[in-house]
Amino acid sequence: MSFPAHAEYLWKVLRQEAASEKLFPSLITSSVVAMMTVVLSVSFVALIFVDPITGFASEGTSLMLLTAAILGIFMAIFSSYAGTIAIPQDRVAPIVALMATLIIHEMHGASPERIGITVLAAIATSTLLVGLVLFFLGAYKLGNIVRFTPYPVIGGFLAGSGWLLLTGSFRVISGEPLSFLNLKLMLATGMITAWIPCAIFGTIAYLAVRYFRHYLILPLFVLLAGVAFYIWLEFGRYSLDEARQNGWILGAPPNTGLKQIMTFPSLVHADWGVVLNQYSSLIALLLTSIVSILLNTSALELAADEEIDLNKELRAAGLGNLLGGFAGGMIGFQSLSLSSLPLGMGVKSRLVGIISGFTCFLLLWFGPGLFGYIPKFILGGILVYNGLAFLAEWIFDAYFRLIREDYYLVILILAIVAVAGYLQGVGAGIIIATVLFVLKYSSVNVISNILSGDSHHSSVDRSPLEARLLNSQGGQIHILRLKGFIFFGSANNIFNTIRERLVDPSLPRLAYVILDFQQVSGLDTSGIVSMSKLSRLAKKEGFIVLAASVPVDIQNSFRNANLLQEGAAAQIRLFRDRDYSIEWCENEILKKELSEVEKEVRSLPQILSDFHPWRVDTSTLLNYLERLDVDKNHYLVLQGDPSSELFFIESGKVKVVVELDNGRTMRIRTMGAGTVVGEIGLYLDQQRLASVVTEEPCTIYRLHTEALHKMEQENPALASAFHEFMVRILAERVTQQNRTLRALVE
Repeated sequence: MSFPAHAEYLWKVLRQEAASEKLFPSLITSSVVAMMTVVLSVSFVALIFVDPITGFASEGTSLMLLTAAILGIFMAIFSSYAGTIAIPQDRVAPIVALMATLIIHEMHGASPERIGITVLAAIATSTLLVGLVLFFLGAYKLGNIVRFTPYPVIGGFLAGSGWLLLTGSFRVISGEPLSFLNLKLMLATGMITAWIPCAIFGTIAYLAVRYFRHYLILPLFVLLAGVAFYIWLEFGRYSLDEARQNGWILGAPPNTGLKQIMTFPSLVHADWGVVLNQYSSLIALLLTSIVSILLNTSALELAADEEIDLNKELRAAGLGNLLGGFAGGMIGFQSLSLSSLPLGMGVKSRLVGIISGFTCFLLLWFGPGLFGYIPKFILGGILVYNGLAFLAEWIFDAYFRLIREDYYLVILILAIVAVAGYLQGVGAGIIIATVLFVLKYSSVNVISNILSGDSHHSSVDRSPLEARLLNSQGGQIHILRLKGFIFFGSANNIFNTIRERLVDPSLPRLAYVILDFQQVSGLDTSGIVSMSKLSRLAKKEGFIVLAASVPVDIQNSFRNANLLQEGAAAQIRLFRDRDYSIEWCENEILKKELSEVEKEVRSLPQILSDFHPWRVDTSTLLNYLERLDVDKNHYLVLQGDPSSELFFIESGKVKVVVELDNGRTMRIRTMGAGTVVGEIGLYLDQQRLASVVTEEPCTIYRLHTEALHKMEQENPALASAFHEFMVRILAERVTQQNRTLRALVE
């Protein structure tokens, strides 16, 4: 949809919503959303702009409200979900605060004004960077890439954010970071005591929201806490000036607002070298933003029972942050809690985000002085509330829903964040998760089935004698069906499995190993090394390795490693598929095991006499058969023709093929000397389901339906022997199929 068409569509939707019964609920809901947005935004300002840059809190407040206004309106219009509420984010606020702290330490000795300008420049830079990357991911439909982030690492991200929010609440109240190293000093100076009301408010608010689960609980707590604070001031006979001097309220100067933004000192005076040195924080902000948008969008899909376009959300959030970044604002995107709040009030309208965004803009224009009356313990309490929400979800709730290894990884990341820092925790989490994944995947068996040639035969129908011989000698064939990606751990598992089979005294001598690569997605260098070891073992122990259905890229790797040789000396040989490789092994076994007498061609009467040597004169069967001497590529049966005959292969070989719609053919079975083809169609009187083609010159006997009926009338004993012979053939085929299926299942 083009931009003009999109704008026309949205204007039509907004007019319909404004003229409908949604308008009043949207106004009520947007007022609640705007209030929570303002309180959250101001709490983030108190978290970020600490001594010695507290003088920039007014600029920060103005920028935070401008961000809320831009993002709220933009995301409400362009999000794929009508109820999206976007605000400056609690998930990135602690990282921004950490970045500000690092800048303050790095610029120790510089003027507060230059430090403050540098912090503002770093905030704007991070917002622009995040906006650019988010838009790129959405524009090129790469949103699903973030779904590959390990889930426990995401949990560690959020738990670490909860810890930073919790400790940041202490800094809002005291101006000093919470630290176990200087806990004694904090107790002596009364800093901990000043933080207690904030902790109590945040804890009670969190517990109330968690157990009562009503969308108005938190807004009501904020209002009641504010009213209670000013009642306490009145009873205690404290003036507003005394409250400001004691640090109980913000006391924002009157020169905040849109006018203040327009008169910001130029960012060219920022120390851009220091800004660029914050690359670790910028990376953390970027990763956290991407992961958080994924989590928020996925959770909102469940809450709204509606599919949301992740790539469109990334594009919209990217453009919104680019606009906010050029205005100097902080990173923001979809808020799960505030986007879910209208659902609880029965409202899903773009008007909510638009109206709340305009409300923030109006506050920025007309009422910035109101922020000077917000009690600090409420701002710190909101940070405690958010921090407890993250920590409870990933320390308490996660204990019951995560497997133990993942849960312990979340706790480990949280501990590293608390001790060493946010990026260190995130980086360590990704490294540990990757190592654990490699170890777990290495232990996954890439062998889906282990089959033996005595139970799993090729699709070649053999004579009864050959079939019995392969049943007894087929154990020389060891078949491994492989799957997945083969690398160092799993490749070594293949080698060890073959070596264990080689030395097993209870099994026949190993002569052939078939590796079926049909379900293999790739093979790394360590896998090539294991194949080289297997080739040397095969040469030493005298068995042959047959690689079937090998992808072209793996074949090239084999050739580059000189694993494929020509001639009879080759220890690793390529085959088109598993069936052809098994057929080759069976032919080799038959060549070795059959005597010269057994290799002689036997007629159908001779085969029948094996079953009925005393009861029937099987030589008379030839009176009912028609002898055919045919060349290679002769069609005995055409797919779709009626069934009126069966064929006995006395010498030569035929194949059963199915002709596909695209003109290609697929081999189903191969029939050799001493086998019968076409019997099922004859007995069931149905159309031929496949074609039968000779693969070499053949001598074949054909039995027509009329000849079979004539045999049944003239020689019932012969007909009975023939039918029993056919039953035995079919029974042996069913038995072989059952053995193959059992081997595959086991």
